[in-house]
Amino acid sequence: MLSISSKCRYGILAVLALGENYGGGLLQIKDIAAAKNIPRQYLEQIFNRLVNAGVVSSVRGKKGGYVLAQDPAKVSVLDLVDVLEGGVQLSGDSTSGLDAINELFKKAEEKLKQDFSITLADLILRQQALLENVMYHI
Repeated sequence: MLSISSKCRYGILAVLALGENYGGGLLQIKDIAAAKNIPRQYLEQIFNRLVNAGVVSSVRGKKGGYVLAQDPAKVSVLDLVDVLEGGVQLSGDSTSGLDAINELFKKAEEKLKQDFSITLADLILRQQALLENVMYHI
């Protein structure tokens, strides 16, 4: 089974929150963790990695917090997957003798990378559209 780690899912979710708040100032990690139901200590580890990669900027201190380092239109989900998962790789060593299988996996990998190339700005728009379409029935 192909799966994305909880670290990556939580990281994308948290960065999405920063993207939604882009231009609105700093967000504290405790607020993001509570709003997105992410364990705070785990989110701190994730943000350390994202800060080191230059995706997120941090400001220390009582009024400190985190902010997206660049415009959400310039950050893709693939960028986040690269930082948090080390990239997307389905295809193995091409010398394995399973050329048809490697070709299949390579095509799947390319499609996945294409889908993950969506920017945070586009993902935010999708999220807002989904939330607007939620209907509550009593």
